[in-house]
Amino acid sequence: MQNLIKTINKYIDLSVRDIDTIKQLVTVKNLNEGDFFLKSGYICNEFAFVNKGLLSHNIYRNGLDETFFFSSSGEFVSEYESFIKRKKSKKNIIALEETTLYSFTRESMDMFYKNVTNGERFGRLLIEEVFTKATNHIIARQLEDAEQRYLNFHKSFGHIQQRIPQYLIASFIGVTPQSLSRIRRQLVKK
Repeated sequence: MQNLIKTINKYIDLSVRDIDTIKQLVTVKNLNEGDFFLKSGYICNEFAFVNKGLLSHNIYRNGLDETFFFSSSGEFVSEYESFIKRKKSKKNIIALEETTLYSFTRESMDMFYKNVTNGERFGRLLIEEVFTKATNHIIARQLEDAEQRYLNFHKSFGHIQQRIPQYLIASFIGVTPQSLSRIRRQLVKK
């Protein structure tokens, strides 16, 4: 729980009362490798903090898995449009290893916003960060070559790169696993 409190404190200052409120609103959820946090076609009912573990975000299109994000320890995870608007999700969020989450339901998040001092400010600041990351990833996929996308991946996810299967890294940067190997070889030669 300490990691969750510490991370929220990076966005807003928490009082002892705020911390007690948060402890009452959150539940612990454990996922095994391969378990879904969210399946496409379902409404996302959780907003969670990754205390330990790693998850991938992907969609299946034309028979292919397209990975577009990873969530690891110390980060928040949700399918925000589905969670907020109560719409069916178009993506999957899957545990890549044993994962422990501190989870909020929609109702408990509403209570968080209402009862935690500056709770709504926390939500706004977090969504601004999520929006910025998503926008940068979309632009990079359109404007940058595969080598630069790999370098960006390494910059953002280098600390967890060894825990991510190569085919998911390739999917994330938009290349085949063979092309990813070629890019890595070329970078080693530089």
